[in-house]
Amino acid sequence: MDNYTLSIATTTPYISEQRRNLRHMVAHLITINTRGTGQVINIGKRGLSFGCLYHHDFPKEWTMDILDAKGSHIKKLQVRKVWEVAKEDGYCVENFDVEVGVEFVNLSTLQSEELNSLLTHLDIPCEKFTSAY
Repeated sequence: MDNYTLSIATTTPYISEQRRNLRHMVAHLITINTRGTGQVINIGKRGLSFGCLYHHDFPKEWTMDILDAKGSHIKKLQVRKVWEVAKEDGYCVENFDVEVGVEFVNLSTLQSEELNSLLTHLDIPCEKFTSAY
């Protein structure tokens, strides 16, 4: 009989693998959807995470807009929820009641171009990181 060693890494419950795409931490973007607004915590070409001051129940998929302080407005992005944590679970890193990580789904050519432009012109100094979502 073979002996196996079980090792457990200390992680938050939504981290299943290392992110393969660069994310930029930001503080000047917001999301808008039918449930209200949220502050974008980080964003990349394939998804973003955002926080809400009040708890909301998010479905598996929905549409959202992204706005920045300079007037960029990416409309009707289809997103799919990858993870969600609540403050009472002890995992929120900001002053939010809930944080949600989403991936973009079926971006149109225009949406892809707008997102690339937004990411290219992030001129506010932001820490780049590759932690998981």
